[in-house]
Amino acid sequence: MDFKLIIKKINDTLSPEEASIFAAWYNESDSNREYFERVKRNYENDIEYINLGEAWKSINKRISPKRNLRPYYKYAVAAAVVLLIGIGYFAQTTNSVPSVNVEKEVILTNRSENDIILTLADGSKVVLNDQKNGVVASQENVVITKDQDGQISYDDKAAPHPGKAQYNTLFIPHGRIFQVKLPDGTKVWLNSKSYLKYPVEFVGDKRMVTLDGEAYFEVAKNPNSPFTVTTRSGNVTVLGTHFNVNAYTEDQSFVTTLDEGKVEVSETGKDHASVVLTPGQQALSDKSSLKVKNVAVGVYSAWKDGKIYFENENLKNILTKMAKWYDFNVKFEQKSLEQIKFTGLVLKDQPLNDFLNIISKTSNIKYKINKVNQTYEVTVSK
Repeated sequence: MDFKLIIKKINDTLSPEEASIFAAWYNESDSNREYFERVKRNYENDIEYINLGEAWKSINKRISPKRNLRPYYKYAVAAAVVLLIGIGYFAQTTNSVPSVNVEKEVILTNRSENDIILTLADGSKVVLNDQKNGVVASQENVVITKDQDGQISYDDKAAPHPGKAQYNTLFIPHGRIFQVKLPDGTKVWLNSKSYLKYPVEFVGDKRMVTLDGEAYFEVAKNPNSPFTVTTRSGNVTVLGTHFNVNAYTEDQSFVTTLDEGKVEVSETGKDHASVVLTPGQQALSDKSSLKVKNVAVGVYSAWKDGKIYFENENLKNILTKMAKWYDFNVKFEQKSLEQIKFTGLVLKDQPLNDFLNIISKTSNIKYKINKVNQTYEVTVSK
């Protein structure tokens, strides 16, 4: 049952077709009827007593000033899972079942003690989280500084340096997000477990960087010099715009989501398929095709503000995303559990157990966290 149909039933806004679907589900079992009544009570009581404006501000602050996710919050309150522990909202998008016992041995939090590494052109490495504000390195005519917000910037006022291009590589480990301002003024937010390779000076009529992981780009406009993000699966070319690229090598997919402006997305390989996106569109390449759909952009850039959002997404994909932040391996004892779908918003500074506890209470699963050698493993079972 689509959770939104339950809310529409409560508000008496079902279409005739939706009313038929709801009636069939409602009459199917006592547990379905009990679930509906519980949601209805929570909806009526919680909406009355919770200040939605203030609650949403604390959850959705800066997700997307243009594309707000506020409508989903009411569904969350109705599901009675507005939690002070830091999970903004959460609802299973399949039928809810009675809660089960949870097995847990470890409280798993993000291991943000890992180092953010800047590799310079000469191969030397700078541990950025150990550096104080101010100059952290210099290369030829280029000075790299770290500001009070932790961002690093490249001095774009230096005189051009002739000769072979010099490249830096920035690595962001599990449990961290980092921002860099490139020599042309382009701002880049890098998600955990990501690499970005870029020149210390952009010269000529092209600006090119290489990404393995996920990043949000605010590209400085320069009509005479296109900006291209290259990945193993495809490329994104722009003149000046805001967009998100998800291209982790291990995920075998390449996803570009456009916030502002216009971008051209092209696949690598023999066919070289390409599309041009407009704001609010997303291109997904999974090696078999290049598809475009309309999306709420803020959902896909929420990570840069410390949030993980998922809508009607299966548990395997959700835990794959979360593993990049919390640094764990996941094991499903029954393959069918991988496809249970959920909608929710999780704050990244909370223990993974908080999220898994809610998962276990809204679906027929248990979980257990073990530490094997130096690696954590989350086992999901019935």
